[in-house]
Amino acid sequence: SAMLKKDKDQPPFQEKRRYKRVKKNFILTYFELDNPKRKREISQLKNISLGGMCFITTKQFEAGTRMGIELKTPYLSGTTYLEGRVLQSHSKVANMIFETRIHFGSLEKDAEFLLKELIEYFLNDQGITYEQD
Repeated sequence: SAMLKKDKDQPPFQEKRRYKRVKKNFILTYFELDNPKRKREISQLKNISLGGMCFITTKQFEAGTRMGIELKTPYLSGTTYLEGRVLQSHSKVANMIFETRIHFGSLEKDAEFLLKELIEYFLNDQGITYEQD
């Protein structure tokens, strides 16, 4: 019956324990601004907004660590950069997986534009699979 159908438009808080895998439409890379050569790809994103983002890292970062994020998408040539600071990085799986929250500073116009695209894409679920953690 229709009652048993899982509601696709559930409020976001019911998905608290779920992560979205970022598909190849967007490639997100993060690095510490103090160590820009050591780049890592973000494969699991918990949430993202114009104010910041929360994603899975394999390393714990100190609060206040300055981070750079590169956003690439096949639709646009070039790379968009975002900068932010770590608000919190806490362990999800002992010393292996951390949930890291970053607060963005002021955004450049193109960064804001691309971020809006990514948020739209993220909210619409297209091409994004859920992962139960």
